[in-house]
Parts: sequence; structure tokens; C-alpha cells
Amino acid sequence: MNLETIQMAKAADRPQKPEKSQAELRAALEQKLISLKSPMREGIKEYEQALKDGLFEDLDDEPAGAGEARKEVMQKKLTGLFDRAEKMKAKLVSQEPLSQSLPEISTTYTHPDNTQETITLDIEAKLEDFLAFYQKNNLDVLPDFADTVRDIWDRHQTDIEQAIEEKGFNEMLIIPGNIPLPELAEKMKLENGYYFYQVKDDFSDVVSQNTSQSRIILVHNSESLPEIAEKTGLDIHLNITGADAQKLYQQNPDQYLSTLEDAIILERKHYEETGLHLSDYTKKSAQWLPGSKAGARLVYSYWSPDYHKLYVRANDLEYQNDNLSVRPSRC
Repeated sequence: MNLETIQMAKAADRPQKPEKSQAELRAALEQKLISLKSPMREGIKEYEQALKDGLFEDLDDEPAGAGEARKEVMQKKLTGLFDRAEKMKAKLVSQEPLSQSLPEISTTYTHPDNTQETITLDIEAKLEDFLAFYQKNNLDVLPDFADTVRDIWDRHQTDIEQAIEEKGFNEMLIIPGNIPLPELAEKMKLENGYYFYQVKDDFSDVVSQNTSQSRIILVHNSESLPEIAEKTGLDIHLNITGADAQKLYQQNPDQYLSTLEDAIILERKHYEETGLHLSDYTKKSAQWLPGSKAGARLVYSYWSPDYHKLYVRANDLEYQNDNLSVRPSRC
């Protein structure tokens, strides 16, 4: 019996967590509201200091409007904090029954060697982070994007917690729907851009599934694919053929990083935070993306440290390579 089967069996046997009382939910929400006071005070202080220092004026070596852009980013951050506080306060004052869902999930993952790790994900902190990331890269999202993401989080908290406990996901992507691939690829471009093989360089022949809706994707952060396999016992299916990658995806479409759109955002976000690349082929981390096709061919991608480009390739289903596998995730 493999590790994944054992973990699934354990999950099935695990008793359901008791629901919190309304008093407990209100106490938790009130504590969350109190915790916003410090970042709100710091945000106001930071804004006032920036105004005093002339940070919102264009510098000599900057394009026109750079200072105003900094001002808008800071204002949006502050507005977001105040909006969150007002919504929490309104829920407390309304006396309406509170949902069992909370902004933060903290749970324990047990590694194959029985060492344990506490993993915490906070949807509000991550949402703020991703909104700033998209704004910085001039990628527009719909006005209801944040509320849509919160709704996904609220409806799937049990599934998210279970996925963390079973597979050790310690990071999440928050991705907007209906962003045209050419626009997304241009704004998420890294270093020397892209190298194409059997894919048109305007991405016009790439068709991806399930990218019309906004989504939360759980992933492993700061790990090559072989390192993920070693630390979690998950099968990354190294040297897998395109046909087998497609079959895995068809059987469990929510359990593998599947589209070029998602891979590009993951690569750009990780690089901005660390200066490193998750899909480095020299670390056997090239990845099939079975939710994206160029004609009849399956798309795969990887980072080339030799040319400082993200390779976007498509190949027949019989193709395989000992650097190429699939990336575990949960959508």
C-alpha cells in the first residue's frame, strides 16, 4: 500500500471536527478585528510619512505618473484594511449567525518520516498579496474578484484543510479568470521572455481548460519536483509520457497543475519573491500541463537557466523526458 493510499484511508477514518458555537465564532472574529488595528495604524503612519517625504512625486529618472502610482498602491492597501475591518464589525453588530468558515486555516501535516509541520494559510493576507502583485504587473482583475475568492474559500474550507493534511501543500495561488493568455504572458514575462517549440509565439494556438473562472490552487512552495516527492512521498511521475499525464489529469483534473496560465503565474510570483525558478529543468522540474493543448499536442513548460527563458513547448502524446513530470496541486 503506497503512502497516498494510507493517507486517504487515515483521512476517511478521521472524525469530523466539532462545529464551533456562535460564541466561539464571535470571539474568533472579534480577535481578528482587533488584530487589524496595528497594521491599520502602521499603514496610516507609513502613508503620512510618504506624503511628508514627497514619495508621491515623480523622481528625476522616473516616467511621468510613477509617484502617483505609488500613492494609489498605498491608498488601495489602506482602503483594503479599512474595508475588511468594517465588514468584520458589521458582522459582529448584526447578530446574524456566523459561518463556521474563518479567514485562516492552521493544521498539521505529517511527513513520511513522521515529523510534523504546522501549516497556516490566511486568505485575507494572501488575497491582499495577490491583488498587489497583479496591480504591480498591470494585470486588471474584475471588481468582484476578491469577493469571488472569499466565496471559494468559504465553501471549500474543509477540502482545503484536508488537502493540506494529506499532501503538505504550504502555499496557494489566487488566480483571476478570463485573462487572455497573450496578455497574461506578456505581463508575467521574466528575464529574456519565452522560447517556443511547436507553439505559436503569440500563443494563439494554445487552448486551456477551466480558466474562465477565478480559482484558488494549493501548491508546494520553494521545492523542486524531486524534493516534493522526497519530502511528501507524493508521486510526481518523473519521465511520464504526455498520454499518461493526460490520463492522470482526466481522472483527477483538480490534483495537478494543469494549464499554461497557472504555470506562468506560479513562475512569476515565485521569482518575484525569491529570485529562483520552480520549473528549472536542470533540477528535473519541467512540467506537463495537461489542461493546455496546442492543436492535438500537449503543452509543457520549464525554466532554462542557460538562456534565462521560460520554455513553452508542445509535443505528441508519446513524448517523454527524464526531466519532465507533473506538479501536484489542488484546485
